[in-house]
Amino acid sequence: MGGSSSSISGSGGSSVSGIAGSTISDDSGNIKITSGVSRPNDCVAIVTASKATVANASGANLRAYYSTKEMQLSEIVGAKNVFKPESPELPYLILHAIGVVSFNPGEGLFATVLVEGTSTPSICAGIIAENFQVRPGSSVIITASHKIVQRKSDQDNEWVDEDGNNHKTA
Repeated sequence: MGGSSSSISGSGGSSVSGIAGSTISDDSGNIKITSGVSRPNDCVAIVTASKATVANASGANLRAYYSTKEMQLSEIVGAKNVFKPESPELPYLILHAIGVVSFNPGEGLFATVLVEGTSTPSICAGIIAENFQVRPGSSVIITASHKIVQRKSDQDNEWVDEDGNNHKTA
C-alpha cells in the first residue's frame, strides 16, 4: 500500500499515526483512523486514548500501587508498617499533597492507595483504598476525608467531582 504516513499529537504527549488522507475523529475517548476511501476492506484502527488523572486533595503525600490483578497488602507493606521496595510487579505512583498525576490505566487496573508518614515517608501511616478498580479513562479525586470520588467528566478542572464540589484547598 503506497502513501505517506502522518502523525497527530494529542494532549498528554499521546500521538496517533495514519496514512495520508486519513480522517481522525474523537468518539468517547477513542480516536478512529480511517483511510478516507470507501471500500469494504479499508483499514480501520481504533486507538484507546484512556488518559486518566488522580487529584490528591487529602493534604498528605500518598502512594498508589497498581497492578492488573488484585494485590495483597502484605506484598506492599512489611514489618512495622515499612513500605517494601518498589518492584516491577508492583510499581507505584507518588501522589503529592494537592497535586494531580496523569496516567494511562490501559484496559483497567487495581490500585491500593496508602498514606506516607509525615516525618517518615517510608512508613505507611494509613490505608485509603485497597484494590480500588480503575477503569479506562476514569479520573478520580482523593478528598480531604480520604474518600475516592469520580471527577466530573465534562470539566477541565481536575478538582471538581460529579456533584460539582471543588476539592482543591486554597
